[in-house]
Amino acid sequence: MTGDEESPERIIEKVDDVPLFLVPKAIAEQIKSKGDNVFRILVERKFHHRYSVKIETLDEHARQVNPGKESDCEGGRNG
Repeated sequence: MTGDEESPERIIEKVDDVPLFLVPKAIAEQIKSKGDNVFRILVERKFHHRYSVKIETLDEHARQVNPGKESDCEGGRNG
């Protein structure tokens, strides 16, 4: 085993400390930068009216589900 637990391919784009009224703008900026590859958008309330916005791409999700395989984003398996 190597000591590297975090690989650069699995980093999810995260924007912290976003006020409530700027959450839609933060999401829109991330969608513009990642394009049609957006798989999941997570918005978490941190404290008071501050939020954390996480954007995960389809490739990043595929790597998390199948860490040893190349990402095949063309569809799922049925059994």
